[in-house]
Amino acid sequence: MVRIQGLRCQDVACNLCRGSESEHLFTVHSFNVVKCLNCGLVYLNPMPYPEDIANVYDSREYYCKKGHQDETPLGYADYAMLEGHLTFVANELLRPVRHIKTGRLLDVGCSMGIMLNHFRELGWDTYGVDISTYATEYARDQLGLKVFTGEVEKLDLPESYFDLVTMVLTIEHIPSPRDTLEALHRLMKPGAVIIVATHDIDGPWPRIVKGRWRYLNVPEHLYFFSKSTLKRMLEETGFSTFRITETATIAAATSNETLLRAPIRFLHRYLLMTRVAPVLRSLHAINRMLNLSDDVTLYSRRV
Repeated sequence: MVRIQGLRCQDVACNLCRGSESEHLFTVHSFNVVKCLNCGLVYLNPMPYPEDIANVYDSREYYCKKGHQDETPLGYADYAMLEGHLTFVANELLRPVRHIKTGRLLDVGCSMGIMLNHFRELGWDTYGVDISTYATEYARDQLGLKVFTGEVEKLDLPESYFDLVTMVLTIEHIPSPRDTLEALHRLMKPGAVIIVATHDIDGPWPRIVKGRWRYLNVPEHLYFFSKSTLKRMLEETGFSTFRITETATIAAATSNETLLRAPIRFLHRYLLMTRVAPVLRSLHAINRMLNLSDDVTLYSRRV
């Protein structure tokens, strides 16, 4: 069972502007979601201790809840079943940067290594990092990947080492995104690209449903970015954003909400996903222009 009871919590300042003044937005599963009055970043406060929240990801049940009595919204029904879709997503993420020559790639929050394994098949020299002992052991033992267990800040690697970094639905889980991005800046070559995909709390749907928004998976999700707060955090940690888009199909497939997951599974089952990809890209572009989506992907360069 994925356990969320008994987590120790502490008051925290805003991770973006370091401000301490915030307004309460709503309470979800006894956790307070607040918004910084200075910069607008939304986050949990009080926030669980990093070592306590890390324990949430360390059980097999987080990645495969089938057959387990677990009513929490955390984790996946069966993460391994997402292999086909995550491969598709990996290809879509790389489309805007397909001109980059393959080199060293770091996947932050690599989980069991499914996307990382596909990046390796595409010719990248792949590295991964994740705080889950269970997931990283799977990636190393079953897939033979170079994966570290722990935090980015503690990686013992040379400076200016990576050509590309991916963070797919990861930054919202990290206790201090600013510290992680600063560490990545040190590890990346000048001009290297970082791809950050997360959920966008600034869309009209989150504003309408408020505390019932589908991505308020607390305490798994610690931060709830908007395009502006994510772009500002990247800028303040040494990155220049050159593209803002979305990869909404990531969340649709990984969500535990059947209505969102079923269409994606149908398309993969009948080998239609690649064929409808151009349509999806067009829909994504329209959603971004009209600010209708609650997912966002930023492409930024290390300055």
